[in-house]
Amino acid sequence: MRKPSKTTLRNKLDKICSQIVRARGICASCLKKENLQCCHIYSRTYNATRWDLDNLLCLCASCHFYFHKNPLEFANFVKEYCNDEKLAMLHEARNQITKYTTEDLEIKLKILTEMAEGK
Repeated sequence: MRKPSKTTLRNKLDKICSQIVRARGICASCLKKENLQCCHIYSRTYNATRWDLDNLLCLCASCHFYFHKNPLEFANFVKEYCNDEKLAMLHEARNQITKYTTEDLEIKLKILTEMAEGK
């Protein structure tokens, strides 16, 4: 059996993280329970925080869209939503250059899949 590519693993990780976050069941901003999406505090561009559940918020589609169009208001929301220690840790992690191997991604996927299944 052929090993999955890094791209395949990254896509699977994105999907499982989104499922975990949306399972929170409520928008962190407006408290709606419909049309939930996974929102990154620090962009998916940063590998070190891309699949960090502390970097992910559950937002409804309208809040997610609104915050993308109003990044300063998103920054203010995040400062109120997260404590300073959590934000400092995320900021530090974001600045780390992280290169994942296929094996690293497989391990991370296994851990997050088990979390999603409640094991």
